Amino acid sequence: MSADTVQSIIDDLGALLLFTMILIVAAGQIYRAIYAVAAQSLLIAIAGGVLAAATGNVDLWVIAAITLVVKATLLPWVLHWVVQRMNVRREIEPVIPIAGTLALSVLIVVVSFQVSASLGPVRQAITGNALPVGIALTLTGVLVMATRKTALTQMVGLFASENGIFFTAMAVSQGMPLIIEIGVILDVILAALVMTIMVLRVRSTVDADIADLDRLRG
Repeated sequence: MSADTVQSIIDDLGALLLFTMILIVAAGQIYRAIYAVAAQSLLIAIAGGVLAAATGNVDLWVIAAITLVVKATLLPWVLHWVVQRMNVRREIEPVIPIAGTLALSVLIVVVSFQVSASLGPVRQAITGNALPVGIALTLTGVLVMATRKTALTQMVGLFASENGIFFTAMAVSQGMPLIIEIGVILDVILAALVMTIMVLRVRSTVDADIADLDRLRG
């Protein structure tokens, strides 16, 4: 597989990743956000497979497989199960209007490409447009976490942000050490489990969403 072909594929996957990020930001229902982040993780796994085939890096094959099983399948299933188990409201409650969040997301994408273009030699070490796309995904995921009230939607933002870090890391020509990648995945799994337990406990104890805890202040 030639370098130009790999760069073209990575650029196409990057465009699709940005599209899934838009779907997450614009989602009016939590189910749609969960499906979008699952599709995003699937694209990350495909990118890992393409880079592994091009570079012969076995670690990238392992990371692609773990991403497919854990992040594209298991974690979205856990989120979907929590929504059904606790009868969580399907509608997403944003802190600011969705239109405003979309405008901020577009600004983040533009700034990410501008910053990436100014890096020079560092930019050349990354395959295609993976660096600006990764920065945009990471920052937009943080934006989702900051502008959504419910814990489950904030968890989706966490997954999207971590996907951005993964996409950039895998696109580096030498890749990242396998132990670091696995460590990051384990951190995400731990965060998902802790937040899931928190949601279940809060709902069973006070029958309220995380956003409703403000009412308990005296």
